[in-house]
Amino acid sequence: MSNRVPYQSQSEAEQMRHLAVNHYLAGVKVAEIARRIGRSRQWVHDTLNRYRAEGRSGLTSRSRAPHTVHNRTPLEIETAAVRIRQTILSGEDPILRYASIGAGLIRSELDRMGLIAPSERTINRILKRYGVQQPRRQRNERKLPKDYPWPQAAEPNALHLFDFVTRVPKGDARFYGYHLMDQGRRWPYLEAHPNKNSQLVSQFLVNVWQKIGLPQGIQMDNDIVWRGSSSGARTFSHIVRLCLAVGIEVIFTPTYKPEANPIIESFNGVWAINFWQRTNFTDLAHVQQELPNFQTYYRYRHPLDDFEDRKPVEVAPDFQPTLLAETFDQHHLERIPLTAGRIHFLCLVDAKATFRILNESWTLPIDFTNKEAIRATIDTNEQRLLIYHQASAQDPPKLVHSWDYPVGETVHPLDSVFVRPKAQFWPVPSHSVDC
Repeated sequence: MSNRVPYQSQSEAEQMRHLAVNHYLAGVKVAEIARRIGRSRQWVHDTLNRYRAEGRSGLTSRSRAPHTVHNRTPLEIETAAVRIRQTILSGEDPILRYASIGAGLIRSELDRMGLIAPSERTINRILKRYGVQQPRRQRNERKLPKDYPWPQAAEPNALHLFDFVTRVPKGDARFYGYHLMDQGRRWPYLEAHPNKNSQLVSQFLVNVWQKIGLPQGIQMDNDIVWRGSSSGARTFSHIVRLCLAVGIEVIFTPTYKPEANPIIESFNGVWAINFWQRTNFTDLAHVQQELPNFQTYYRYRHPLDDFEDRKPVEVAPDFQPTLLAETFDQHHLERIPLTAGRIHFLCLVDAKATFRILNESWTLPIDFTNKEAIRATIDTNEQRLLIYHQASAQDPPKLVHSWDYPVGETVHPLDSVFVRPKAQFWPVPSHSVDC
C-alpha cells in the first residue's frame, strides 16, 4: 500500500509537519511517524531537518515555484527602483524631492543610472510588492467646443504660455507664482512674487526673453494685468504694448476657461503636487529659495508623456534662441508706444453670436447658428478687427467678418531689431464674401 496521501493545502501540510515533530519529540520512531501520518520516511527526515535547522518557523510552507525565474527583474534593478521612490518621498535629494513619483520618472532615472529599465507596468508591480506604491491622481477633463481655434505651435519659442498660481504659506501672506513655458519644448521659467502688477510682470517677461529667448507669440488668460483696464474700451495694457514692441503676438484665452491653456494648467498641477504639497513652506523667501530646484528637476529630469518620455532638455537640444539684449529698457517707460502687430482673442460666442473684448460687446451680423467659438484679431497697423471661424482644429480658418477698429493713438512700426518671420499659429485662412 502506498504512503502517498491526497493533495493537501499549505495550511494542512504545515499541520502535518507540526504533527510529525510532535510525534518525534514524544519519542516515536521515524518509521512509525511515517506510518501514522501516511508519509514516506524521507519526508519525515526532511521535516525533522527543517525543524533542527530553523525551529518551528522552518515548518512553514514554502513556494513551489522554481528558484530561478528567467523573466524576473534582477534584484539590483528592483532595489534601485524602490530606492528612487523612497528618495523622492524622503526629500533627501534637493532636485528629486520635487520629482514626480510615477513609474515613468523611475524608469527614466534607472536609464540615467545605466541600468536596463523594465516597463512602467513592471515597475508598478515592483513598487506594489515592496509596499511603496502611491495612489493614482484622478484628472477632471473639461472640453471646449469642437470649433475652438487652438493655436498651433510645435517649434521651440514659437509660443510661450503664461499663467499665475496663488498660494499662502503657513504664517505668511499670499504670493503669486509666475509660470511661463515654451510650448514647443516644454521648457519652464518660474519666479514667485508678493503680488502681480504690470511692473513685476513686465520685468519677469524681460527676464524670460533675456534667458530663454524671444517667442513669436505669448498665450495667457484674460487677467486684467495682461488685458488692460477693467472698464475703459480699447485700452491696451503695459504688457500688451511691451509684447508688441518686441515683435510678439498676444493670444488671450476665454475668461474663466483654464481648459483653454491645458499645457500650462497641466504643468501647474505638477507644480502643485511635486513642489507645493511636498514641502511645508514657511514664507515667500522659502519658496523662492526652493523654486530653482523644482525648475531644474523639470527641465532636466522630468519625462514628458507626449514626447515619448524625453526630458525637456532632450526635446530640441540644438535649439539656439534669439535672446533679448541685456540693455533693453523699454519696459521701464511709463507708457510704451503702441506698435504695429496683432492681438488675438479666442472667444466663446453666445446664442446671439455676441462676444466681448476689451470691454466692448460685438455681435456678428451673419448667421452664426451652431457655431460656438471664434478668433477675434486686432491688427493695430491696419486698425481692423478681423473675425475668423474654424469648423475644427484641422480646418483652415475662414474670415467671416471684419470691422474698422481705430485705436485713437499713433501706431509705430516695429523696430527692425525685432523683425522676425511672421508667426503662423493657424492655417492660412480662406476669405468670405461677407468681409
